[in-house]
Amino acid sequence: MSTGASNDWINLVVKYSSKCKTCSKAIFKGEYAVWSRSTQSIKHIECHSRDLESLTSPDSIHNMQLKCAICNRPAGCPECEFEQDCDRMKVSQLCICEKCYLDGNALEMYRHAVSDLLFKSNSSKRN
Repeated sequence: MSTGASNDWINLVVKYSSKCKTCSKAIFKGEYAVWSRSTQSIKHIECHSRDLESLTSPDSIHNMQLKCAICNRPAGCPECEFEQDCDRMKVSQLCICEKCYLDGNALEMYRHAVSDLLFKSNSSKRN
């Protein structure tokens, strides 16, 4: 879920009916809502408040730190250039930290690590 920059959302009175990015319910002309220029999205104020609360929750997927597929250390999610668009549930074990990425053998090390993961996965399916 990309929510745009925290200061990107502005309060406004809706000029055109639309659909809330969070709950998909209608937001009607004349209602108060929040709008993001970066995502070109609109939300109910209540939905936006819940989204912000979930982002700061310790259990939030946005606070989850993935491990590097090569070295198994934290991948550096908060500093990652793809952090805003990353679906951490999908990339799971396939992420790579900056240190490993900058290594001259990064591609070969990554290929080996992913091959090992696939081999382990296939082995566990057979048992």
